Amino acid sequence: MACCGGRDSEEDKEGLVEERRCRDVLFLLVFGAYLVGMFVVAGIAFKEGDPRRLVYALDSRGLLCGTNNTYRDGSVDLTDRPNLYYLNALDLLDPVTLPYAKSVCVADCPSDFHRCSIGALPCTLTEQYRCPYYRFAEAGLYGRLANATGAQPADADTAYYAELASAALPAAECNATVLAAAAAKVPGLSAFADPSICSAAAAGAAGAYLRANSQFPGKGPCYPVCFPRFPEELTGAVVSALNATAGAASGAAGALASEASGARALFSNYIADISKGILIVVIGGLAAGVVLSLVWMLVLRYFAGVMAWATIAIVNAGLVACTLYAYHLAGKLSNAGSWGAAVEAQFQGYAGQDPSLVSRQNWAYIAYGLTGLTGAVALFTLVMMRRVAVAVACIKVASQAVAAMPSVLLFPLLPFVLEVGLIVYWVAVAAVLYSAGVPTAHWRDAANSTAATPLQLPALSLGLAPAPAAAGPPDTSNMTTWDVIDACASAPDCYVTYDWNRRLMYAFIVHLFGLLWGGQFIVGLSGVTVAGAVASYYWARGGAEGMPRFPVVRALRRTVAYHLGSIALGSFVIAVVQFVRLLLDYADKKTRRLQAESKIASWAMCIVKTLAWLLEKIVAFINRNAYIMVAVKGKGYCASAARGVQLVVANALRLATVNIVGDALLFLGKLAVAACCGVVAFGMANLPYYNDPEGHPSTYLSSAILPIAVAAVTGFVVAQARARAFSRSLSIFFSVYELAIDTVLLSFCEDAESHGGHPRHAPLLLMEAVGERPPREEPVEGFEGGGGGGGGQRKGRR
Repeated sequence: MACCGGRDSEEDKEGLVEERRCRDVLFLLVFGAYLVGMFVVAGIAFKEGDPRRLVYALDSRGLLCGTNNTYRDGSVDLTDRPNLYYLNALDLLDPVTLPYAKSVCVADCPSDFHRCSIGALPCTLTEQYRCPYYRFAEAGLYGRLANATGAQPADADTAYYAELASAALPAAECNATVLAAAAAKVPGLSAFADPSICSAAAAGAAGAYLRANSQFPGKGPCYPVCFPRFPEELTGAVVSALNATAGAASGAAGALASEASGARALFSNYIADISKGILIVVIGGLAAGVVLSLVWMLVLRYFAGVMAWATIAIVNAGLVACTLYAYHLAGKLSNAGSWGAAVEAQFQGYAGQDPSLVSRQNWAYIAYGLTGLTGAVALFTLVMMRRVAVAVACIKVASQAVAAMPSVLLFPLLPFVLEVGLIVYWVAVAAVLYSAGVPTAHWRDAANSTAATPLQLPALSLGLAPAPAAAGPPDTSNMTTWDVIDACASAPDCYVTYDWNRRLMYAFIVHLFGLLWGGQFIVGLSGVTVAGAVASYYWARGGAEGMPRFPVVRALRRTVAYHLGSIALGSFVIAVVQFVRLLLDYADKKTRRLQAESKIASWAMCIVKTLAWLLEKIVAFINRNAYIMVAVKGKGYCASAARGVQLVVANALRLATVNIVGDALLFLGKLAVAACCGVVAFGMANLPYYNDPEGHPSTYLSSAILPIAVAAVTGFVVAQARARAFSRSLSIFFSVYELAIDTVLLSFCEDAESHGGHPRHAPLLLMEAVGERPPREEPVEGFEGGGGGGGGQRKGRR
């Protein structure tokens, strides 16, 4: 039950152990509890989150557009207002002030009808202005305005510019001097220069003042949809700033625009070609990739030896040819005269040196280096001749095992579906969790509040005191949450967002680690099952008669019944390493400034991240071998990992040879599949259906390059089939083949180690590769010799 406790009663049994017991149950319980915790996180997300926040925007008060929002003891209904509108366009000119720009939700975006005419001032139409929600109107206007019928505007009303005329506020700041100065600067405001409107007895004096003040962007309490005509000094400053910027970049901008226009047209054509040639991608890339992958494995089954030795011979011959060529250019060979003359001609123009001498010296150094490399590779080939034969035999046996149980190629579709389901579930919960949080005020400090806008606009004033610089957040110790939000929404240096509290941060960490652990658990489930099915072929001496009727189903049932705990432990280990790497990436992003200032910090971060990457690769390798031993011997994870490491260390050269030869052949297979898919796609693209603009205008391709390239890449992806949603994900064809090779090799090492270096259960191909003869066994009921592609085959089941 525990990880490494106790002695396994099955550890002395030979072959594939059938009688098993549950392993690492404690970790399976922990994994189950963690899954329950993930469901709790989902419940928190759906309880506190609001998916509508992912669709609609938040205004500057933290109210959600397109919904009915709760506010204090009431509500602000914005159901019919899904669009966000910024009140003061000047706030959008500077990235520093952009987050603090005040905004409201509106039903429709302004059109030309709402624009304020430049030549007709003052703007008097209500449609030409947007105001803060009446519930939060500036200058304390809430409850003090009345429309034509005497009723108050609605709480969420943003078009009450006309109602400003009814303002019953004291006009303490309204005086003739201020309004006369404003009227002199802005043509069209002469109507407001009459001192009588500032008389305390004059009806609507305050309203006239507020409407006049609203003419200027950024003043309020309402804001023009489009800038009216500004004072001459303001207009001149804007024009000068724009001309200076445009004049400096006009030439480059024109060239860039021309190139961008051509690039956009070309890109559009390519995208259209992919859409028209989707059948080329499906047939030439997807379907052909599946068929050719199976054909390549069939080729490996019968010609793996020829291909392996041919590859080794080509590598050695290529190195010899490169070495001789280097000596040739270095002038070390007798017939290098003509080549030397050619080299001298290429290097004419060097002053003070003999160009041929310099070139020959460089080529001589290269030739010496290639000589050492060629000799090392040749020596390695001679030493590893016998092990190469073992590697070829392992590849052949693996292909035979896959051919004996074709369902093993389809099995990864099950974990693939599980993995896709996990990702979909994780993304859905993460999205809802992202929308959760509590409204939080963010204040800008005084140091950043005086940042200049890109355009240095002259100050405008109607006599009001300028807005004070930000002094940081106020004392909120005696303020309620709603009071803090109201204070923030009314301040020019504050904005409101929904932020996570500590509980939600912990929930996301749990959810993120669950993605890593769950993904690796699915990978482990697939690995143990496939390894168990292939192991049943090896330990039956390569005979189908000695295998279960449904080996994949049998291996899956065995895995689910006994080894989920071991998979949970192994996947936990690799998930922890991956999580540490994510933390290092996060720390790397947060310390970019420190790393830029200190080379020591930069190098330290680079070294730590490299070590973490290396650790993940080592753990993944150990996990892979541990899962194979779990499938073969049925031990716990720790015992299986220890046995796997022991076999790897004891058979390092043999394993290295098999991996090098196997990886080389499989990589060549992937390239061959991709190339053949490209050929198929090229043939389809040359059909009249795609190259006849008159007969088939709807499918005519302006260029077949991109469809063919996409088809070739699709074929390679199908052959490799590695959608890296996790550090190592499921695969369909070649990765199953890779796992089959590893299983055969590790089973062979276990077989040989258990019998003093002489395997007894290996298929005939492997026996011949190591110079062994199949042991003679007493006839057993249900067994017979010969047949099935291996010596000493069993007639019945073990």
